[in-house]
Amino acid sequence: MNNNFKAHLYNDKFIIAGPCALEHRTQLKNTVRHLASMGVRMIRASLWKPRSNPNWDGIGFWGIYALLEETVPYGLVPATEIMNADHARLIVEALKVFDEDAKIILWIGARNQNHFEQKAIARLLAGSSPNILLMCKNQMWEDKKHWIGIYEHILAVNFPKDRLLACHRGFAPGKAENAEGYRNLPDFGMAFEVKEAMDIPMVIDPSHIGGSQEKVFKILAASLTYHFDGYMVEVHDSVKDAKTDGHQQLSIDEFYEFLEQLKAPQEEYIKAKLHGG
Repeated sequence: MNNNFKAHLYNDKFIIAGPCALEHRTQLKNTVRHLASMGVRMIRASLWKPRSNPNWDGIGFWGIYALLEETVPYGLVPATEIMNADHARLIVEALKVFDEDAKIILWIGARNQNHFEQKAIARLLAGSSPNILLMCKNQMWEDKKHWIGIYEHILAVNFPKDRLLACHRGFAPGKAENAEGYRNLPDFGMAFEVKEAMDIPMVIDPSHIGGSQEKVFKILAASLTYHFDGYMVEVHDSVKDAKTDGHQQLSIDEFYEFLEQLKAPQEEYIKAKLHGG
């Protein structure tokens, strides 16, 4: 794990939280204020939003400085999805102007399965600031070989392993049994096989697996025995007004409860150890 980011962990975990998409500065400012007060140091807000159907797809380039200005000066780490090497280049150039030492997390989503593009992004970022982490989510279909291949392609162009994160966001259900009605199906076992094979941290995205506020908590409960290295959670200051994925974004109060449930098992484990359990 990159030592430059250790001070930003929450109870030794990556907690990356914030809106599905950056809609406007006030939305981000309000959400950041609440998250920072809870001790969260890594703030997600997508600038570009790939969509299943034509719709609002983010504010793009115009949101880069808002994202940086509402996080970096306050000691926070922004995180956003990039779709291609051009997006990566725009952010790298903005960081040179804004703060060359700023930390940021960029991620490649499940829809981006062009390994030429993945390698182009990794090659560009490998030659840029050491304070940029790259996180890659699993692909939409369930295939361990392909999932491992994502990271192998990225490492093949000499991207530093200590700046690479994996993320499990579930697999598209297709015709598989889905009794809980999740948006995407988790495979915790495969996630840890990939983590072990690649020897990189594994974050879980309960928002995209669950698909609703209630099911986000079900995925949290199911994941706790697996000791993921972190969680990436969608949180909005006004869920009813969200432009994207409002059904799965947690409110501020719901996210507070999420953190309380996340902490509880760890605290119980520590108490048991102290009392010889």
